[in-house]
Amino acid sequence: MNVNLPQTITPALGGLPPVSAVFTGRDREIGELLQVLEPGAAQTASAALVAGLAGIGKTELVVQTARRALQKQGSFPGGVLFVDMFGYDPERRLPPEQALDGFLRALGMPPQDIPPGLQDRSRLYRSALAALAGAGSRILVVLDNVSTADQARPLLPTDGLTAALLTSRDTLDLGARLFELDVVDETSAIDMLDRAVREARGPGDTRVQDSPDDAAAIARSCGDLPLALRIAAALLADSPARPLSSLAQALAAQHLRLNRLRRQERAVRSAFDLSYARLDPLHARLFRLLSLNAGPDISTEAAAWLAASDRHETEELLQNLARTHLIEPGRTWGRWRLHDLVRLYADETGKIHAKADDREDARRRLYTHYIFSASAAMHTEGYMIRAGVFSPPSLTDSRFSGRGEAFAWLDEERPNLMAAVTAPQAEGRHGRNVLLAWFVGLYLSSRWRFDDLVAVTETVLAVSHLPDGSNGLVAKALAALGRELEHHGSHEQPDLLACAFDAQTRALAIFRERRARRWEAWALVNFSRLLHADNQLRKAGEALAQAAAIFHEVGDQDGVGAADSVRDSLKLSGQV
Repeated sequence: MNVNLPQTITPALGGLPPVSAVFTGRDREIGELLQVLEPGAAQTASAALVAGLAGIGKTELVVQTARRALQKQGSFPGGVLFVDMFGYDPERRLPPEQALDGFLRALGMPPQDIPPGLQDRSRLYRSALAALAGAGSRILVVLDNVSTADQARPLLPTDGLTAALLTSRDTLDLGARLFELDVVDETSAIDMLDRAVREARGPGDTRVQDSPDDAAAIARSCGDLPLALRIAAALLADSPARPLSSLAQALAAQHLRLNRLRRQERAVRSAFDLSYARLDPLHARLFRLLSLNAGPDISTEAAAWLAASDRHETEELLQNLARTHLIEPGRTWGRWRLHDLVRLYADETGKIHAKADDREDARRRLYTHYIFSASAAMHTEGYMIRAGVFSPPSLTDSRFSGRGEAFAWLDEERPNLMAAVTAPQAEGRHGRNVLLAWFVGLYLSSRWRFDDLVAVTETVLAVSHLPDGSNGLVAKALAALGRELEHHGSHEQPDLLACAFDAQTRALAIFRERRARRWEAWALVNFSRLLHADNQLRKAGEALAQAAAIFHEVGDQDGVGAADSVRDSLKLSGQV
């Protein structure tokens, strides 16, 4: 195809959006993108795709990169072609043939010479770019907000010299170098907040600098997401007398956070809406259900239990959601996570579709998975010996080949297990928390994670004071957890002993309320150990004597032997 180029490059080839003065924290990413755009660089692609979550700053990064590339002598003497494809806005989505018409006009093509069809326009456009590059007028093409490969492919240069930058919320198969953008770090987030406030109100507005703790709290509530940070800054700029503590407190309530992260036409929820609206029913349901996992990430296996679907099918759905950047791959393969604000959004939409999703059944399935897996792990190689009569039941045959594999699973799932134990439950449904806490507490004791062990015990204690909490399951769990705390407690760790006293006292009270004499006696044996650890020898001996009397009363010879054994091991004979 013969292309007649205009004699001069038109000003339309410099049409980048203005750069933001509050941009920060992306120097590494800009450096890597500039390397891709470098003419003659040893690489397989002259195009780069920046993909990531809505509001994460993809457009700003690409515009900043393009601006620096244009300022570099000799890189793009022909200028830049920029277009917003509006790929995620169904009302404004730009077809590629329309974008090509605009590009060809910007390149100086007379309107009457622009063919009507997509293929012909693409061929003419690519030929023009190649001719310009060959004539020393290399151009940078920037395609913003592309939603599909079909929307972008006709606009990509093919001459090997012309470079392109693209942004998308999806990982698209375009043969481009992929850059998946993450949130900024907290230091950069606070800096961005500070710059945005001072840009709006002048350098004399030092509220962010003057309140570093509140600024950090706002950044965390925004999940370090640039869009959320810009909205927070705008809310502060609206009222120069408003202290940062006021906004920090307003954003602290999770159930109201998305409502409050909006200002006029800008809203975090609206940005997520556009991505969510593109999901088909299967992907949308799984996305909503993922918010039920209270921990920081979720395994493919646990997600399959949530969705009540095949593991391989679930894995495929998760990979597709990751390509849309509504979820992210975790630190290792087979684990997935949601950004904090996306989790809130998924939870909100999940509650709206709770009946259709069988949301409560999905939550029950997730707890079943964690409880049965924790049971299998803790019963591997008979770990329950020390817990004795207060060992939790074995609920399944072991799914682990040995102790190493079992504890590897427990170590990896610990944050999720802790979150599941301490998550609030509806009235009358605390049993699964307590049963899981029983297993998890014994594991935490074995790993000497005392802060977590105290948190688990306090959770069960709180349940025990609820109307449905005074039952045998709760009492046995408290007795076991109290024993673990006593085992590690000492005068150097009084908090462990104090929590152990609370647990054993409450367990004993429940057994007595329920007239469970045999369990009361076993609890007294535990209590005697605790009193001994606290150097209350007389009371320890009295507790053992009460236990022995009850064991004789109910005819429990094993209990009698256990009381005698504890008396001898603690050397309490003279105290009885």
